Amino acid sequence: MAEKTSIVNQKGGVAKTTSTHNIGVALAKIGYKVLVVDLDSQASLTYSVGIDPLSVEDKNIVSILTAKSTVDIKECIYQVKTVENLYILPSIIDLAQIELEMFARSSREKILERALLPIEDDFDFILIDCPPQLSVLTINALSCSDSVIIPVKTDELAFRGLTQLEDTIEEIKELINPKLEVIGVIATMFEKISTEDKRVLKKLEEREQVIGIIKKTVEVKKGITKGISIVEAQETNEVSLVYKEVAKKLITKSEV
Repeated sequence: MAEKTSIVNQKGGVAKTTSTHNIGVALAKIGYKVLVVDLDSQASLTYSVGIDPLSVEDKNIVSILTAKSTVDIKECIYQVKTVENLYILPSIIDLAQIELEMFARSSREKILERALLPIEDDFDFILIDCPPQLSVLTINALSCSDSVIIPVKTDELAFRGLTQLEDTIEEIKELINPKLEVIGVIATMFEKISTEDKRVLKKLEEREQVIGIIKKTVEVKKGITKGISIVEAQETNEVSLVYKEVAKKLITKSEV
């Protein structure tokens, strides 16, 4: 059965999608079969792996979350062309509407878990790229996950938002999913020359388990527009090496 990990932060622009993509690529390159799930109506992860959401309008995450859906989830999963062993369950803008529908359904926090059940044995890892809010979709992701990774931009506002997120995670762990475990925090978009960034990073390291520090770099942005992760484009880049180490932590967690 796949190890399921949510990449989550209710704040946008903290590199959730970039982290999901690169960790997924790092695991796939080791030889693991990996599914990345785009759970955001902005479809940023779908774009990042080189898929136009318009090309998957008929078979995507919305297809399997819709009430009384009869669509086979396996028909909604696509191989990422640039990386062997990496697959995606893509998103489209209609996911925002489906989220409203989910509120009216019974056991709404378990909708994603039920949808993923038929393919859990087909993959070694499932990484869920969560939307930038503590929505019913995020609750679904956390309710079905074994673990959580939290990307946090090294600025004060992102740091302050951690408390609310951690309270939500603890509540889900207590009420819905007792196996849920926070692996750690990835400090993202870190600028070494910034006094503010260094101050926030120090606070993060004092309070959290920081499992990686991702420096702000132009190379990461270049890869997004080309549908290629930095782990693919520059395997020995400092950012790539950090994501590979995070991937190793996931492997260790899955072996326990």
